[in-house]
Amino acid sequence: MEISSLELNQIAIPLAEPYNLSKKYGTIHNAHAIIVRIYTDDGLVGLGEADPLVPFTEESPSSVMTVIQDIIAPLLLGRDPMRLSRLEMHMDHGIQGNLTARGAINMALYDIVGKAINTPVYQLLGGLRHEQIPLLLGIGSLDLVQSITAIEKLRNNGVTTVMLKMGQRPIADEIKRFVGIRKHFGKSIKLVVDANQGWDPFEALEFIEGIKGYPLDLLEQPIERRNLNGMKRIREHLPCPLSADESIVDAHDAATLIRQEIVDVFSIKISKNGGLDKSKLISQMAAGFGLKCLMNSMLEFGITQAASLHLGCTLTNLMACGHAYGSVTRMADDITDFDRNITDGIVKVSSAPGLGVSLKEDKLAKYTIDQVKIKK
Repeated sequence: MEISSLELNQIAIPLAEPYNLSKKYGTIHNAHAIIVRIYTDDGLVGLGEADPLVPFTEESPSSVMTVIQDIIAPLLLGRDPMRLSRLEMHMDHGIQGNLTARGAINMALYDIVGKAINTPVYQLLGGLRHEQIPLLLGIGSLDLVQSITAIEKLRNNGVTTVMLKMGQRPIADEIKRFVGIRKHFGKSIKLVVDANQGWDPFEALEFIEGIKGYPLDLLEQPIERRNLNGMKRIREHLPCPLSADESIVDAHDAATLIRQEIVDVFSIKISKNGGLDKSKLISQMAAGFGLKCLMNSMLEFGITQAASLHLGCTLTNLMACGHAYGSVTRMADDITDFDRNITDGIVKVSSAPGLGVSLKEDKLAKYTIDQVKIKK
């Protein structure tokens, strides 16, 4: 078997509602992705997805398209997709960075291998530990009344872990918002606060002081990703775990965070971290040093969500909370059938060969804004 061609579709799909993030990222109205199809001469097709989001990622949709077409595709064409580790080595040698583009290729290769040997991807990653995982869903930077309304809607759908996006409003307002939510819901939900680098260390410490007595389950990436000294200081004052998201992109970042004892949790995003192999390595590094993993997401469609679920279902060190497998529910539409795995606040992994997700070709055509086909 050999790789005969690749096809790339750049898509843009509106969110069901605008998503207000931190002042660093603003308000998101559309989700952008690159859908990758790797074809083999045996008729198998592997699906991958890249989810670039500037400035969260250094890569943009156009850069992902260019890098795959000009650099990655020539490294793959004519090669055996079953030799996945060898292909990863070729890409490691042939390209620096560009982990979002790399991640899409890695997902597609795993999809091919799973289909070729008639087994789900989670078996290739070590075997199933969790048949189902509770969902985490996020709400944007809303006021208190809006937040309570949004959380009630999520709870009615079975969701019991909620991520509160912060980093836009004054700290005093964020304290009032968090305390009001906790008073209203008590301990019936788990609350994660994600400021998406929107605070400075003093604001983060002010928030921690202001919510004393009202339990927070996890604080994620409150300050600028390179300010590791600030992160460490925050952790020293924090009564709950601290998670790195933007601060952890690759295994080198993971080693630095572990060595300097900066955080308690790694936020794993398959697209951000370069695919299944590189994400698994980061999760294993965390496990080896007693850290937990939160399976998180970009604004993703069903291919990345499926790949992330296959990895998450194999991990020994998942946090005891919901995980971010509901991204497709935030979209006005999707180009896959991944949503069939979600019921009543729970996501179940598919046991079908490969990633277990299928494209809706009519939807893909509808939302495609650019397309490239690459052959030998």
